[in-house]
Amino acid sequence: LCLILYNYMDEEFQAGTRGLKYAADKGLAVAVMEPIRGGALAQNVPPSIQALWDTAPRKRTLADWALQWVWNHPEVSVALSGMSTMEQVKQNIASADQSGPGTLTEGEMALIAQVRDKYRGLFPIRCSKCEYCLPCSSGINIPYIFELYNQAIAFNEYESTRWRYGWIKDKEEPRADSCIQCRQCVELCPQQIDIPEWLAKTHELLKGPEDL
Repeated sequence: LCLILYNYMDEEFQAGTRGLKYAADKGLAVAVMEPIRGGALAQNVPPSIQALWDTAPRKRTLADWALQWVWNHPEVSVALSGMSTMEQVKQNIASADQSGPGTLTEGEMALIAQVRDKYRGLFPIRCSKCEYCLPCSSGINIPYIFELYNQAIAFNEYESTRWRYGWIKDKEEPRADSCIQCRQCVELCPQQIDIPEWLAKTHELLKGPEDL
C-alpha cells in the first residue's frame, strides 16, 4: 500500500490525483491522510465559503463534504481522519456508511469545485504555479513557498504551515530569506507579482523561533 496526503484543496500537492491514479494502476492500495486538511476544512470557515455550502440541496457537515469527496474516488482504499471527541467518531462512522465511489452527484462535485475556487480567491498572492519564475538563481521553490503563505492566510493555519516552512530548512534547501533581490523572476512572472517583496513577507510570517 502507499499513504498520500489528499483532499479537495490539495489535488496537486505532493502525489496528488496523478499519484493516486498511478499507485492504483500499479495495484497498490491507497490510504489517504489529511482528508479534512487537519480539520481546516471543517472549522473557522470564512462566511463567503459557508454561503456556498448553504446553497447545497442536501445538507452535510463540512467534515462530511470533505470525506465524501475523498471516498468518491474509486482509487482510495481508506481515509485516515483524526478525531478528538466521541461525537466526531459517530459522525465519521455515519459518513463512512454513506460513502463510496460515485456517491456524490455532478452538482455536488461542481459545488465542491466552487468552494475550492472561492478558497483560492482568498489567497493574497495570485500565483498560478506556472513556474516561469523557475529555476530561481538562489534555488528557491517560489511557487511552493507562496502556496504555504496563501494557505496560512486563507485557512488560518499558521502552526502547521510554519512547521512545513521549517522543514524546508531541515532538508537544507533554500527558503524565502535566501532571495538576493536579483528580480529576474519578476520579469518572467505573467501575473506581475513582486516576488522578492512577497518572499520577504512570507519569511517574516512563517519563520520560527530558531530564526530570531
